[in-house]
Amino acid sequence: MMDRTEVLRSIRYDLFEYIQKRVMVDFDNFRQMPVSFTFDGKTYRVGELIGRFKTADEQPINGYLVQANEEIFFLYFHYYSYDQRFPLHSGSWVLSFRIFNDNELMALYRGDRKMLGNMAFKRLVDFHGHLCPDLMIGAKLCEYVQGVLRSLDDPSGGMMFMIAENSTSALDAIQVLLGLTIGNQRLYILDFGKHNYSVYFKHDEKAIRLWMKPRRFGDEGEYEHLERKIRRNEATLDDVTRYQVLVDNRILQISDLTPQKVFEIKEIEWNEPPVELAGVYHRCSCCGEAVLEGRLIEQNGELYCIPCFTKINGDCVC
Repeated sequence: MMDRTEVLRSIRYDLFEYIQKRVMVDFDNFRQMPVSFTFDGKTYRVGELIGRFKTADEQPINGYLVQANEEIFFLYFHYYSYDQRFPLHSGSWVLSFRIFNDNELMALYRGDRKMLGNMAFKRLVDFHGHLCPDLMIGAKLCEYVQGVLRSLDDPSGGMMFMIAENSTSALDAIQVLLGLTIGNQRLYILDFGKHNYSVYFKHDEKAIRLWMKPRRFGDEGEYEHLERKIRRNEATLDDVTRYQVLVDNRILQISDLTPQKVFEIKEIEWNEPPVELAGVYHRCSCCGEAVLEGRLIEQNGELYCIPCFTKINGDCVC
């Protein structure tokens, strides 16, 4: 099934069938979404709400992208007249269009919708769920690191570890393309919200640091305006589709850059990696739950997990 970004790209490239017919809709007022509709004598049950939108800036949310019976449709409530002074308004439901599925499209258009350049990206996007600018930044990081590995005595990277200073989608690129994960204790996260990465090559005792260069895409004003509308649930379907166009343009701009144009890069001092050990657990003196030894805090002879220590002391633990 398509994800939200693929649906919005389909709308951008007109990969849909116009229907534009009135339909009967069963609407759940509590969840504020259609739960089923009837079209050509067939009932479609909504399995997933993909998005809510306005069809006009001056009206409330009245449009819904939904997945129903394994297909994706856009429904909206057409107001015969709208006056915000009154709580009730007359109108009718309209089934606007249906997104073509992959079986109905030529391979060329399927590629446009997914924006996949090669099999490595396909594997990465399949893992992450969609392609986005942060994921592309992570892919550029991995491209550079893979180039360094080819010049070293440990081309497999089996003795490499990394410290990343964010928790963005870029981490999925690192895990898929380099094989460094939190679980194998070769990827460490310090979430400072920065695309900064320190990479350590143990076999050669070499270390490098990469940090993202400031970049302007030329659409900052429009991008920030649309992002605010989306966050406030004030966006129309056209707004969200346009926003996806800007996101895709950023992905393409980043993909055309070399890693050296994305990042500042310098060698740094080598440090020994943390020793990989099987976890030792102790019970928190407050909640009684098992806690990894390295995450316990000792106070007055008692051991506490971080949440309990924070609660007891009333301060943030940093």
